[in-house]
Amino acid sequence: MPKKKTPRQQYEKGYGNWQMPMFPEQWSRMGRMASEQSVRGIMIQQGCLTTCLQLDKGEKPNEAEQKILRQARSCIAKLLVTTNPSILTVSQRSGSIGPLLKLVKDNDATDLMHFEALLSLTNLAGFSDETKNRVVAQKGIPTLSYAMFSEHEMVRQAATEALLNMIPHPTMMEYLKKEDNLKVWVAFALDYEANFACARAAVGCLAMAVPDPEFADALVACPKFGELVRTLLECGQLELMHRVFAVVASLIEHGGKCREAVILTGTGSFCKAYLQSYHDEKNVKEFNFTPAERGSLAATLSLAKEIVKLLS
Repeated sequence: MPKKKTPRQQYEKGYGNWQMPMFPEQWSRMGRMASEQSVRGIMIQQGCLTTCLQLDKGEKPNEAEQKILRQARSCIAKLLVTTNPSILTVSQRSGSIGPLLKLVKDNDATDLMHFEALLSLTNLAGFSDETKNRVVAQKGIPTLSYAMFSEHEMVRQAATEALLNMIPHPTMMEYLKKEDNLKVWVAFALDYEANFACARAAVGCLAMAVPDPEFADALVACPKFGELVRTLLECGQLELMHRVFAVVASLIEHGGKCREAVILTGTGSFCKAYLQSYHDEKNVKEFNFTPAERGSLAATLSLAKEIVKLLS
């Protein structure tokens, strides 16, 4: 009995020279192969990504064409989830962003399609200013912001992470400084019990944006700033604590009303108590931290020491 061919062997045998037009079942088959990480590189090398991008240049597709476009865009998303953007050409990187954003906006696409498109956008957005500019030019920030309110938890997380990778683009910073938008990010950060990964990305976004003086002023003016700092400092989640310590340290360095806002949260007293509780190696061992948790603990203790020093 002959052995079943692997996805890589199937692609090399018969699908390396696909050309348009293609039938829906062929696009579906290509999408299934793109789900296999080991064949993504060769699929891109043999023109699969370029073919998908060429197909997406038409206007006002009919219903049948829209289904094919959806499958082609989904294939782009699968191909680029784990692909290093540096191996793509400039036209492939920039050209993929529009179709991916269209897939995110497609109400008939599945949650999996949305999720994979957002992961690929996260990958591309974090690569360079060139790709960030392309996301902005394609009106991607409103699209990604809308996706943050998806009913699916992992889609919300992926959209939040995609926007995080848009920092420090000026358009992204302007978006974050708006009061209503900032309230959303603070709310996401506080919702760590319901969606920890999404909260982690939200707090990470605040930590990356806070060196900007105008954003720092907007953050401390947020009605829930005090609640944000106190809640995350006391949440017991080291990854979140590390990020909020970073936010606080940056705010103190800004001085003025930012420093005063931090003092009002009681962060200085908390840091002193935190250092007192965990400075002893013996006490730390009693909590049976994993190696990763011990690393996070060391990072938070270092930041806590810095904050005490900055406030003294």
